[in-house]
Amino acid sequence: MIPGLDPSPPAARHAAARGFTLIELLVVIGLLAMLAVVLLPSITGAREQGNIVESRARMQHLAQAVEGFQRLKNRGYYPPDNFQCPAAPEVKAKGAEGETNAGIESALIYLHQRAEGLQVFDDKEDWLANTDGDSNGVEIPLLHRSAKVEVLDAWGTPLVYFTSQGYGKTQRVKLESGDTLDVTAWKNPNSNSYLAPRTFQIISAGPDRKFNTEDDLTYPER
Repeated sequence: MIPGLDPSPPAARHAAARGFTLIELLVVIGLLAMLAVVLLPSITGAREQGNIVESRARMQHLAQAVEGFQRLKNRGYYPPDNFQCPAAPEVKAKGAEGETNAGIESALIYLHQRAEGLQVFDDKEDWLANTDGDSNGVEIPLLHRSAKVEVLDAWGTPLVYFTSQGYGKTQRVKLESGDTLDVTAWKNPNSNSYLAPRTFQIISAGPDRKFNTEDDLTYPER
């Protein structure tokens, strides 16, 4: 036998090399599968955390606009959650009893009547939708449309807006799927009084897309 020379036939050497490559491939596939099982919960959790951060940012933007509206000269009231405010006759919107998405639609209509330095949503197109397909009848000035739009959370569910005057009522939210959900204002579990009893609440359904469950996001936070 000549040193360094493999005595096996070429075909046998080729088969051995091919078999070793297949084994390596199977090992790599197995390792990737194990890594996917280990890392998938972390990736999913990171994505959900990102959605939570994004939804809170949208709620904060809305809250700052609502607070700014209330502080304007000769105001002192928050945008109503039912389209009804005698102190703002320039608003033409009318809401029917039992209308879906009424709170957030009403807030946006009032916030977009006049340019007054408020944080508005005309440049937040990806935040807005008209999940129930309704119309204001006349153009909403700063939004440049007649559709009664809503602000969505990061999961695509309309946010809910309650003023303290509307805390005792149930709002109905319509999703793009056509499903409707009932929503009530949040109470403080320790005192059984409403959260933010004299101001307003903004509610996101959270990751489960169901309202009045423990993963809801609220402004102010519970």
